[in-house]
Amino acid sequence: MRLVSAIIAGFIILTGFAASCGYYSTKGRTAGDIKRIAIPYFKNETAQHDIEIDITNNIINGLVKDNTLKVVPEADADAVLQGTIVAYQNIPYTFQESQQVQNEQTQLQAQQYRLIIGISVSLYGRKDNAPIWENRRIEAHSDYYLETSTERNYDKALQEVYNDLVEGILNATVQEW
Repeated sequence: MRLVSAIIAGFIILTGFAASCGYYSTKGRTAGDIKRIAIPYFKNETAQHDIEIDITNNIINGLVKDNTLKVVPEADADAVLQGTIVAYQNIPYTFQESQQVQNEQTQLQAQQYRLIIGISVSLYGRKDNAPIWENRRIEAHSDYYLETSTERNYDKALQEVYNDLVEGILNATVQEW
């Protein structure tokens, strides 16, 4: 009798698990079912001149390439992405000893740099200007060498940082479940 009760209980539990896994959608969901987004130029709170133009253009290009959201003028948008560049750092990351022959002094010379860019972004519904999410801090970094003979130069590091920032925005806007 106990064996029959255990089998029935096991069957009920397995049926419950199977039913809970019965519906799964792979269709992407955007925050608030947003399909069209406007992206005005970001504000720049750093000393890096014109970086807001490059970052905004790279975010727009990244969203267009991803093709989940359509980038449109603000009048046609479901939501507006507003952002501020809050950090730009280009700091020495690894060092190498170098000797000066005349003085015989050993000095440290930067060999590799780390580029760090941080943004604060908010997504607002255009109709009611209500925040969908706000003040998300997204930071990205990449390392590079000063030597031009390596493949890891400043321009490639900068592009990698831009790509990571776009990915962070997409994760917050499109892929957040």
